[in-house]
Amino acid sequence: MVRKPDDLIYYGENGKFWHSIYRPKRNNMLSLDSNVIVVFLIVWVLLFALTKLFFNPVRRVRDAREKAIRENKEAFEKAIESYEQSVRQVDQTLKEAKSAAENVRAALEADALKEKSRLITEINAECRRQVDRAKADLDKSVRELKEKLESEAAGLAEQIEKKFLN
Repeated sequence: MVRKPDDLIYYGENGKFWHSIYRPKRNNMLSLDSNVIVVFLIVWVLLFALTKLFFNPVRRVRDAREKAIRENKEAFEKAIESYEQSVRQVDQTLKEAKSAAENVRAALEADALKEKSRLITEINAECRRQVDRAKADLDKSVRELKEKLESEAAGLAEQIEKKFLN
């Protein structure tokens, strides 16, 4: 069965559907009619309007948000860096203070040992002087007592002699 070229095209109930949109030309070349130009212009006007009214404000908000996020990240990184620097500085100061305290403690300990040694030496010297003084006093007392005893012994001897002879 041989078909006519019009059998493939549905013309609608009134038969006017395809005739208003598609008009086959005799030379079978694609041609631009006024509807295509109008649609093209409407699309460009719509694109321009959407760009001005929608895309640009959305782009500005997005850019402002990205800028704020980037600034916040930079501020956060700077704060972290500042914090780490402060921690390092505090650690260094703490180490220096511990070292200085250890040096002071060692110096005071050495001074205390020297003072202890000096005091012990002084006390030993004073004790020796007191012992020597006590020995001298004892020796003097012993001598005095011996002299006294000798003198009394001579007196007693005389008395005993007188008693025996009398």
